[in-house]
Amino acid sequence: MKLRLFYVCVGILTHLFLHAQVHGKVIEISEKGDTSVVPGVILVWDSSSIATTSNENGDFNLKLSKNTKKLHVQAVGYEKQFVTVGQPSKYLVIVLKSGAALQEIEVVYYSTGTEISYLNPIKVETLNERSLMKAACCNLSESFETNPSIDVNYADAVSGTKQIQMLGLSGQYAQITKENMPYLRGLANNYGLSFIPGTWIQSIQLSKGAGSVINGYESFTGQINTELQKPGSSDKLNFNTYVNENARNEYNLNLSQKVNPKLSVGLFSHASFNPLVQDHNGDGFADIPTGKQYNVMNKYGFSDAKSGFEAQFGGGYLKDDRTGGQFTSTLPLQNDTVPLYKIGIANEKWELYSKTGIVFHKKPGTSMGLQLSYLNHDQHNFYGSNVYSGLQQTFYANYIFQGIIGSTDNTYKVGASYMNDRVNETFNQLKYGRQEDVVGVFAEYAKNYKDKFNMVTGIRADKHNYYGVFFTPRLHLRYALTPSSVLRFSAGRALRTANVFTDNSYLMASSRVWTIKGSEASLPYGLKPEVGWNFGLNYTQKFKINYRQAYYTIDVYRTQFTQQVVTDIDQNTQGVVIYNLNGPSYSNTMQFEFNMEPRKRFFVKTAYRYVDTKMTFEQGLLQKAMVSKHRAFINLSYETKGNHWQVDFTTQYNGAKRLPSTESNPGNYQREKFSPDFFNLLGQITYLTKIGSANFNIYLGVENLLNYKQTNPIVASDLPYSKYFDASMVWGPIYGRMLYAGLRLKIK
Repeated sequence: MKLRLFYVCVGILTHLFLHAQVHGKVIEISEKGDTSVVPGVILVWDSSSIATTSNENGDFNLKLSKNTKKLHVQAVGYEKQFVTVGQPSKYLVIVLKSGAALQEIEVVYYSTGTEISYLNPIKVETLNERSLMKAACCNLSESFETNPSIDVNYADAVSGTKQIQMLGLSGQYAQITKENMPYLRGLANNYGLSFIPGTWIQSIQLSKGAGSVINGYESFTGQINTELQKPGSSDKLNFNTYVNENARNEYNLNLSQKVNPKLSVGLFSHASFNPLVQDHNGDGFADIPTGKQYNVMNKYGFSDAKSGFEAQFGGGYLKDDRTGGQFTSTLPLQNDTVPLYKIGIANEKWELYSKTGIVFHKKPGTSMGLQLSYLNHDQHNFYGSNVYSGLQQTFYANYIFQGIIGSTDNTYKVGASYMNDRVNETFNQLKYGRQEDVVGVFAEYAKNYKDKFNMVTGIRADKHNYYGVFFTPRLHLRYALTPSSVLRFSAGRALRTANVFTDNSYLMASSRVWTIKGSEASLPYGLKPEVGWNFGLNYTQKFKINYRQAYYTIDVYRTQFTQQVVTDIDQNTQGVVIYNLNGPSYSNTMQFEFNMEPRKRFFVKTAYRYVDTKMTFEQGLLQKAMVSKHRAFINLSYETKGNHWQVDFTTQYNGAKRLPSTESNPGNYQREKFSPDFFNLLGQITYLTKIGSANFNIYLGVENLLNYKQTNPIVASDLPYSKYFDASMVWGPIYGRMLYAGLRLKIK
């Protein structure tokens, strides 16, 4: 069966990208006759504001101009060219001429690392390579430290797992995809963010609120899509190594090679080791678990510009093992009659995927594709006497067809999807298994009126073997009040199956007794699905300060649940009670962000966010625990002339969080009702240079510069097998100040 799935994944097509009438590729031909694509090329119609840029593969899609056929093509380091587009339906291949003979070339545009689309009706923030270089960014979970929209926190005090929050809700309510295919689902919910190394990431697209119906029905608070390096456009060699104060050391090697003008291959590898046991707070538990991870991915890319056929396919394998808790080195006076409290986490995962698509050159704006993937994830964990095992096997298929109605101002996408999830779990004496089969169809219509108004509306209908037929409507509107002022509105419905154990795995690091109050035995865990609506409003204003670009943006979002699975740890300090929502549950967020460049190459990003998240428990409506109402952020970034030095500094303010009740515990095992507010400072300095044909840079950084630590993060750490033990009450840093260093080597 697995072998057949492999051949299916390799053999079928998927990817879809075209939505403009003029389309093509920008290339360069070297003196040796080698052909290479040119990303970042600006293409703009003469005397017009209609423009686009070529992507990482050199491809571009540009809306047709009604007033001119003259196209300006320009890029740094190349001669500016003028192209007359006589037949817009033809696929254009534009060859740039090198500008190497010019006396001097000065780069006048520097990226802040985050780009916001002004033309897309969905507000999308793109975190590019510059953003990922601002911090250590060893994996996806650490890629958001310099982004104000995502909170990153430790899930508990023993496993070293990091979790994210978006719009005041946990990461499982965001749809996290990898190359626009489902990624963080099921067993991957708790540790999956650490399974994508930072050097594998080309860019991250972050959108808040309801997403597109094409990507599924599970997006409550937004979508985070990770684009990995493409074999055809990535560096031939990319090596990165990293070490920190806890002796964590990582090694990443990316290799890519063009087999011929159409076929390219990439091999991405990662190995990391945590050998050192440290206990800085003296509670007898290792602050960060030891362990190792091996991760490899093989990717292939095929592109035939003449026929319009493209394909990406490949597979990956991961093995991750961690050991934490108590060690003899942290407990020199350990009583031999009481065993050490140990944490063990083991993940083994392999996957196959296929992403290919075809563009019909004779029918401008028309294309189709099919995405396929298969995942096998095996997990075995223990937390003291709590033991969890899980096996997930997921097959996913998504077919998309795109066309136009009259002109490219009216486009549509239709398609169908299939998802098969097989999940078997065991937690202590509890055993649960489910097989979800979901067949869905969807349609999406996009309307563009000049550069003034855009609308994307869509609906999908899915038939679920547990929940029956359900509908997911989505709407996105954009209106440009002026060329520099954009107002957006979004609304949409979402549904997901709660993964009771993996969503709350941090609570396994405690002595709490789990109780699941299922109401319908035929449903997964006996619980109803989670269903909610998200409504959002965004306003973005561009302007200039001292002749340089600046902007501010205001986001207001509300996520409202009609059905939800409630994890209640307030009604019983020694228990976890899980049941269906009976009452209101919502999260309101407001964020203000201001970006400017006060001096050349000096960028300032500031943000403030207010969050009001409440949920109805059996004891009434309460503020959600472990969520800061107030958060502020400032990021300073400077690059020297010539781009040899880059300096980044970030200050995060984290407001107070409500803590779960501990009133029934003995006095010395009780905690305050609210955590204190605190600041977290991090910074990095990077030196970049060229050694022959290689780009080389070395970086030195610090996390938690103020050395702020949560005191007594583990309740009853002296009695880990007692009923009061709880390592899940983490609201702040555990380790303290962390120094790190690393180097990168790239050969184009």
